[in-house]
Amino acid sequence: MRKRIVTIYLFVLLAVTLSAQGRFPFQTQQPTEWSGTGWALNKGYIVTNHHVADNARTIRVSFSHADTTVQYSAQVVLMDEENDLALLKINDSKFHGFGTLPYAIKTTLADVGESVFVLGYPLTTTMGEEIKLTTGIISSHSGFQGSKVQYQMSAPVQPGNSGGPLFDDNGNIIGVVNAKHSDAENVSYAIKASYLQALVGRLQDKDGVMPTKGNLAGLNLPEKVKNVKDLVCLIHCSSRGETPRSATPKYGSSQITKGAKVVRRPYVDFTRTANTRIVSVTITDNETIVEMTNSNEAAEGFSQWMSIDKNTTITANGQELKLKRAEGIAISPDKTVFTKAGETKTFKLVFPAIAKGTTTFNLVEPGESDWKFYGISLKEY
Repeated sequence: MRKRIVTIYLFVLLAVTLSAQGRFPFQTQQPTEWSGTGWALNKGYIVTNHHVADNARTIRVSFSHADTTVQYSAQVVLMDEENDLALLKINDSKFHGFGTLPYAIKTTLADVGESVFVLGYPLTTTMGEEIKLTTGIISSHSGFQGSKVQYQMSAPVQPGNSGGPLFDDNGNIIGVVNAKHSDAENVSYAIKASYLQALVGRLQDKDGVMPTKGNLAGLNLPEKVKNVKDLVCLIHCSSRGETPRSATPKYGSSQITKGAKVVRRPYVDFTRTANTRIVSVTITDNETIVEMTNSNEAAEGFSQWMSIDKNTTITANGQELKLKRAEGIAISPDKTVFTKAGETKTFKLVFPAIAKGTTTFNLVEPGESDWKFYGISLKEY
């Protein structure tokens, strides 16, 4: 257990569901087909979530106009894993532009209590592929676990709404829908538009990509929806095929590349609590080796330390496996002390081998520790 400046109990993550259709953190198999929502920027760019586009080898975007649906191929241009954002670009010869976009992107902070609405394509397998509207208010300037990246809102969202636009009462886009809290009534989250602005700023042709002039203020809600719904698309993703999913390197966290099996990180990061993260999971015939890093949050001149309880366990498939040994971190009550501000230490926790075929497991340090990681998902490396 480490004495911390900020305590975050990661078990709360069990009550959060990411809203990409068919891509839940606790599923036992990675789907080969899934869908989400996106929406248009200028120059043929489309906004969606990182967790929608991640691992997609082929992407198709469908725009509905009256009774007609037009589908284009698209590719990932930029990814921001930390803030769960992705920029796609249509790369289809039959695409001739979106025309003048009727909405602006508002990057200043929206007011708590402000009316908002969401458009998207939730649960298309049961709810159909007609665009869906929900409404609510901005509930808070902070999101899950107090994240300043997100708004909390009361507009209901479902799997498939991921990547959809969050509009204010004037028809400006103020956020990108990305998650819901499954253990609370009408608690949903959206990434603030200022983080999208930062991602667009990395484009070589960034000038003019973000629409800045909207013409929807003063219209009633049905009129606003009529003006914008044709610019919100259903995104079809597939992990099949050989086409690379990204034309340029990903931004945000570096990809995990160590171990016979590695941790797959969805947006709500089950492998990290505050400044502690799981780097890799190696499974041998006899052992499960969890490599982790921890960073010193204390200011210069202040002492900080970390340790691990000897009764720490991992659980998988109904098995509970107790810590065998630790490397690079002291067993409590001994302490591993940081020597300077910002220092990062790497350590390993070694457990008996989990069963072959395991796809998810939990790692829990007992007591009041904030090192409680649930739903750690594995994929072959």
